[in-house]
Amino acid sequence: MLLHIITKAGWAAAQPAGSIAPAGEEFVHCSDRGVVHVTASKFFRGQSDLLLLVIDPKLFDVPVRWEAVADSPLWFPHVYGPIPVSAVVEVHDFPCQQDGSFVLPEAVAVL
Repeated sequence: MLLHIITKAGWAAAQPAGSIAPAGEEFVHCSDRGVVHVTASKFFRGQSDLLLLVIDPKLFDVPVRWEAVADSPLWFPHVYGPIPVSAVVEVHDFPCQQDGSFVLPEAVAVL
């Protein structure tokens, strides 16, 4: 399973559109359970209107490439094309904690 952090407004817009499209790049940024906290802390610190989407990559037919990013030894899954909303199998609130960190929802932590 892949994880994608999105604002509530972004998810609301994706549903009638039928997909989550790459925003300004050629791919949609995703994570797995092991690195999602890095993504959340770096790009979403302090935001409270977030959702964590659990996505089944078997339910779409665009490439997923695990790639290194600059200044990090970690690899992240990048989805090269739109992710259909039908591939989203779970939606979880993903609020920022008071200290700015993020905690995986229990249901996601045990995937």
